[in-house]
Amino acid sequence: MTTILRTMLCMAAALACTLPAASFAQQKTVNKGKLVRIIRNPDGSFTRFSRDPSNTVLEKVTYLQKRNGEQVIRNRTMYRRNKFGKLYSGHIFDGQRTMLFRIVYGYDKETGRLVAENMFDARVKRTYPDNPSKEMPVRALRYTYNSHGEQSPPIIFSSMEGKDAQELQQWLREQRMQDGTLPSADPFRNDPVNPNARRLGE
Repeated sequence: MTTILRTMLCMAAALACTLPAASFAQQKTVNKGKLVRIIRNPDGSFTRFSRDPSNTVLEKVTYLQKRNGEQVIRNRTMYRRNKFGKLYSGHIFDGQRTMLFRIVYGYDKETGRLVAENMFDARVKRTYPDNPSKEMPVRALRYTYNSHGEQSPPIIFSSMEGKDAQELQQWLREQRMQDGTLPSADPFRNDPVNPNARRLGE
């Protein structure tokens, strides 16, 4: 990746990281039972979060709703949650349920803070030129924190260049994932994780 492209991506990420707090203030959350939350976004779209009874799987669906009630899905992401309540992996699908990307998250072992996000192409396996056996992410984010524990804008690396990189960045902006694919508001992050849970009814 060229230095210019990397600089442009970092600047875009820095700008994007200033948006969630203001946007979140305009969001409205609707409780739809123990396992479902629906958020109305500032742009008029909706995001539906749903989890399984054990809280080990989280589904995030962003959609537009027409006047007749029909839902037009923008994207769907399935996350896996570990025993500590952290989302550690995910799969991103388009509105037709075609898998587009796989994501792996990394956390600091001591602080538990998010430090890494690797996004892999689910349609075409990309490998390192000098190590064909190792899969290469199409985008990698690295996070740092200041002395107050505040997260800095991510450092973004991309294995794509030119038009491909621009199209990926545009798609991520359209999906509001340009500064990371973890949900800015995980409504179930504080719920206990219990692999042995059973549905008791709602």
